[in-house]
Amino acid sequence: MLSEKECFLITENVVKNAILLKLKENVLIIYDRPEEKIAKLFSEACEKFGAEISLVRIKVREETKREPPKSVAEAMKHADVVLGITTISLTHTKAVQAAIGRAGTIATMPGITKEMFRALSVDYKKLTKICERYAKIFNSSKRIKLKTKKGTNLILKYEGRETKIDDGIMSRRGNIHNLPAGEVGVAPIENSANGKIIFDTCIVGVGKIRTPIEVFVKGGRITKISGGREAQKLIKFFKKANKSAKILCEFSVGTNPKAKLIGKVLNDEKALGTCHVAFGDNKSIGGKNKSNVHIDGVIKKPTVWFDGKMAIKNGKLLI
Repeated sequence: MLSEKECFLITENVVKNAILLKLKENVLIIYDRPEEKIAKLFSEACEKFGAEISLVRIKVREETKREPPKSVAEAMKHADVVLGITTISLTHTKAVQAAIGRAGTIATMPGITKEMFRALSVDYKKLTKICERYAKIFNSSKRIKLKTKKGTNLILKYEGRETKIDDGIMSRRGNIHNLPAGEVGVAPIENSANGKIIFDTCIVGVGKIRTPIEVFVKGGRITKISGGREAQKLIKFFKKANKSAKILCEFSVGTNPKAKLIGKVLNDEKALGTCHVAFGDNKSIGGKNKSNVHIDGVIKKPTVWFDGKMAIKNGKLLI
């Protein structure tokens, strides 16, 4: 485990080279009790760079009830930088959607732990280059095929959808980012996905996966979930969510060479050579599906084709 000093130096790296914090900018840090220590690390680092800091603690949210208090949502619209360091993600909330374009930049770190700080220590310029290589093939293609040796076999289409890059570098204010960073992805056409997905790493609502979970998709919607106890837990999770939660809403590839698999979604979905598929809300990434959840599941060692061209083979990036 990294020492406090090492964690602070990494936090400084993020503030300087990813957030690109400017002198006297107003930073709003939203956190809950489990994330208090990490929130204070970011507060100290931002203050060192001359920012004005507002620390706001909220109650731990539920996955299906993620909206922050109205006063916090309003404050988000007026900050130069918003950091959401919370147990449950603020990314796919109405509050974030309302703040995008009005706030400066928003970065969320749902469920972040010190175990993930190695992924934060990445060279952000090198990460950008990896992301840009993959963005090119996303941009020039319309169809993705995904397979794994464990049995994943999925096809989806995304013509007309914008490729999203999360390289962590927040040079354009008014956008939303996720830290640790390192993914390139797209919101597929909502009724286009067909096939079977074997989740074998981790998934929101379940955590680390020990027995693979089979998810069958037809016309973009989950039709069946099977497996062991963890599959049953996922089934129960979907029962609490709204109907649109079962729509396949995202496909992304991980690009961060510093992220190693630890069984936690925020980190593992960024690991170089993984991919992740999500269900539920995708309004914030250019899709049309509205839901009260966004459920990411990570797949290791995928083979991925873009319009028939293999770009990843058993988890090894080929371009």
